[in-house]
Amino acid sequence: MLQAPQLWLQRLFWRSELAMLDAEQMRDCGLDPMVVQQEANKPFWRD
Repeated sequence: MLQAPQLWLQRLFWRSELAMLDAEQMRDCGLDPMVVQQEANKPFWRD
């Protein structure tokens, strides 16, 4: 029952952390800035 809200909170946290990365940090991690932006802009309830 609490699994969905807990997952939503995790997504909210992870996506807000992604949104704070700058382009250089993303490249250092091997992440595509466009993909990171798309993921960070998703609502927390979407997978």
